[in-house]
Amino acid sequence: MRKYLLNGTVALSLALSACSLAPQYERPQMALPNGWSNVAGVGNAQLNPTTAFWQELGSTDLNHLIDNALAQNLDLEAALHRIEQARAQAKISAAPLYPTITASGSASQTFQDAKNTQSARGGGSISYEVDLWGKNRNAAKSADYRANASEFDREALRLVVTADATNFYAEILSLNDRIRIAEFNLKNAEEVLRIIEARFGQGGVSGLEVSQQRVAVNNLRTVMASLVEQRSTTANALAILLGLAPQNFSAPTAELATLTMPPVNLTPPANLLTARPDIESAEAGLLAANADIGVARAAFFPSLTLGLDTAIAAGFGGPAAAATSVASSLLAPIFTGGRLTGNLESVTARQKELAVQYRQTVLVAFQEVEDALAALKGNNDRAALARATVAESQNAYDIAKARFDAGAIDFLTLLETQRSWYQAQDNQISINQGQLFAFVQLRKAMGS
Repeated sequence: MRKYLLNGTVALSLALSACSLAPQYERPQMALPNGWSNVAGVGNAQLNPTTAFWQELGSTDLNHLIDNALAQNLDLEAALHRIEQARAQAKISAAPLYPTITASGSASQTFQDAKNTQSARGGGSISYEVDLWGKNRNAAKSADYRANASEFDREALRLVVTADATNFYAEILSLNDRIRIAEFNLKNAEEVLRIIEARFGQGGVSGLEVSQQRVAVNNLRTVMASLVEQRSTTANALAILLGLAPQNFSAPTAELATLTMPPVNLTPPANLLTARPDIESAEAGLLAANADIGVARAAFFPSLTLGLDTAIAAGFGGPAAAATSVASSLLAPIFTGGRLTGNLESVTARQKELAVQYRQTVLVAFQEVEDALAALKGNNDRAALARATVAESQNAYDIAKARFDAGAIDFLTLLETQRSWYQAQDNQISINQGQLFAFVQLRKAMGS
């Protein structure tokens, strides 16, 4: 009879364990735009790109550098250990889904009236909490979702590391070019100073012209020192991304022209929901909060625990005795002083908060794409103007230099054209760097 009663209890409990009190999950509803705004002359609506954005820039040195960053970056390594912690916590949270089995044993020896008595006892027990209302399963799901969120967080960090490493690399190459331009203009300005000083010695110009050119030379030297400093600090930042001490890293010496500006492929805004790891992390947290509500609701209902105990006792050399007992216990909350209600209200409010944060994360993602598109379009337009400006300013300087050598114009005119030419070249490099930055920011904003 007891056997049938036990079997019936187990069958009933297993049937009830299919219940779950977690609410049905629905992704927060929000209006998604059909397309992007600043796309004219910037990109095309095509399929998701299959090549990493840094590989599209066409630099084997950059590819090697990014590989090292992904392998050696300490923030990424720390994030990997956070994933391991989250997965271990998920194992702990899933443990109540399985029975708990314990074993015990003891032995004794007694001396009395020259008589030696030996005995031994062994036993084992099995206990299992029947998951009547899905409490344990929802707790395990919540931990799994949080572990997933930690993996998405690492993917988001990986995207930041690769984007930052690419930007630092491009900035160093840009500074290399700007330093070369500054060196060229400094040599040119020093040559002009030499001519001015020679003419001053002959009485052909006044001391004013000499002082003005000396100021121009000193300004270029100041710019040079500033650019060299910027290159050093940027190289130091890149070294840290690579997990290296700055003393063990040498700045790249290539030119910015070694990076090719690739075409931009745009995907629909709705694709960001599954392409951006920060959005996926936010949704994983929301799913975990949804499961937490199921745990909090289940706490209001009774919990059922089944147990099986077996014991064996025997004296050495004598007969053994065995006993087995089966038990079940039902525990129901009656009065908890508002603890259960407060906990349910807390996790429900947390779920609502995360839903709002999810929508905010999506909106920020849309903004970041639009900002990157606007920056890319603006830099593309400025790049075309910069090329024309450099060509015209160089032509103006060549003409002014020839006329000054012939004595047809004064020194101030030459000085102004010289300054304009240098500024045009420096500005063009900065704009080209801005194009690459905007491209990287766009791909980062699109999650790829």
